[in-house]
Amino acid sequence: MSLKKWFGATTALVLASSLMLAGCGGNSENGGKEENSPSNSNSATSAPKATVTLKAYFPGDKPTGFDDVLQAVNDKLKADNVGAALNINFLPWSDYGNALSVKMSAGEEFDMYLDAPWLSMNQMIASNSLKELDVMVAERPELKASIPGEMWEYNKFDGKIMGIPLGTTQGQLYGMLIRKDLREKYGLPELKTLDDLEKFLYAVKENEKDVKPFVINGIKADKLPFILSESANQALDEVLEIGVNMFAYSTKDKKVVGQWASPMIADAYERVTKYYKDGILSKNIAQEQNAETLFKQGKYAATYYSTDGVEGLKYSEMLQDGSDKLEVFVPNGDQAKPYTAFQQWNFLCFPTSSKNADLALDVANWLSIKENHDLMEYGIQGKDWEPVGESSYKILSSYTFPGYVLTWRPTLTRTADTMMADDKKWFDFSTNPANFTLSPTSGFNFNAEKVKTEYAKITPLHDSIFLPLSQGVLPADQGKTMLEEKMASLGGQKVIDEIQAQIDAVISGK
Repeated sequence: MSLKKWFGATTALVLASSLMLAGCGGNSENGGKEENSPSNSNSATSAPKATVTLKAYFPGDKPTGFDDVLQAVNDKLKADNVGAALNINFLPWSDYGNALSVKMSAGEEFDMYLDAPWLSMNQMIASNSLKELDVMVAERPELKASIPGEMWEYNKFDGKIMGIPLGTTQGQLYGMLIRKDLREKYGLPELKTLDDLEKFLYAVKENEKDVKPFVINGIKADKLPFILSESANQALDEVLEIGVNMFAYSTKDKKVVGQWASPMIADAYERVTKYYKDGILSKNIAQEQNAETLFKQGKYAATYYSTDGVEGLKYSEMLQDGSDKLEVFVPNGDQAKPYTAFQQWNFLCFPTSSKNADLALDVANWLSIKENHDLMEYGIQGKDWEPVGESSYKILSSYTFPGYVLTWRPTLTRTADTMMADDKKWFDFSTNPANFTLSPTSGFNFNAEKVKTEYAKITPLHDSIFLPLSQGVLPADQGKTMLEEKMASLGGQKVIDEIQAQIDAVISGK
């Protein structure tokens, strides 16, 4: 499994386990119903259409209560005279990629599925297995309007829309979720800077017997340099992620560099080394997998946070007692204007073998109407959820649909009413394209085909050296030297040259 595939699959698995969320947005009354929308009025003026059943494949487990919701969706598709019904099949994450490849190779007819560059999307495009969607999207106004123009523009492949980009945020900020009650206990002001954070973490270490400073799952520790750098969350030279793990792009030198070699985040690696040595980071960080549970149990004073609408919502149960003991710390939050490529990790794709592509796009358009979107994403109103205001909802059941496979639309998604105020503030910030700086590498999606041998060789370095370096387990100077030497011996420069060539081609084509 490639690093990019690993990262995407891990991210999606986190999402699948945390989908008591929705995104932002939506302006509607009466629970989001839009009886007067064009698509909903068709049934009153058009002759009844024959129903064609569309087959879809998505990864993960079938949600609890899904059969009832799908029946309600199909009933409404019929009432709205769309001419379609959905047959949605869920495949285990462990075998999803292979199963889809086999189905494609065998010529099985199906109409839509989840794909991504970290899965098989580049290969499917190269083999002409996916429909080009530019014309069909342009003809479906609800679908087009439900996704910001930046998402459409910067998630194209060779200038073409090859899948509907699925996401809720336009970029990400990194930070920490901290125990506000402990901060106030020590008389510390609201955390604004890394110096403020450091005072808080060391105060916990010195004063608390049963609470440790900071916990993060080891597999996520490669984000620590983007949290603990003075340049965090700002559009500064050489802090530009490009969707290829371990590498970054220097806007100053216009060169691809190893993240560990970027002078703009060098301070973060030194800080991580210090924190590990001083016991601010757990000595068990490399093996840690239960950060969420440990923080909920009150055993730690801070944990990882990102503005994706998922991380913060995991901890909302800690506030069920009516307290406000948690708060979000985003380094440089008052100056935040981070780079983004508007890149999304997941795409709804349509095989060229499908005989029903137009109808499948009609359904995607139908799902881009708030009332229909809410039915699939949140379930049956009054049974699974109920609206709270115009853009939130109250959870009534255990139904949690993985919106990242089909329904995520930034302008339509709701936030759960259990979302803490700080989390909602930063999530809403991240859904607004205006809050980000356009990355010069926007539109770049790395295709490792030309260097697949070398890429396969350097991929294990992520877990064996890069992660321990980011965790503080490997001291900064030692880890950086080891990465440089190993990259050189395994053909890493050839990979860097290929990434560079592809980025240069994207930039020169703008």
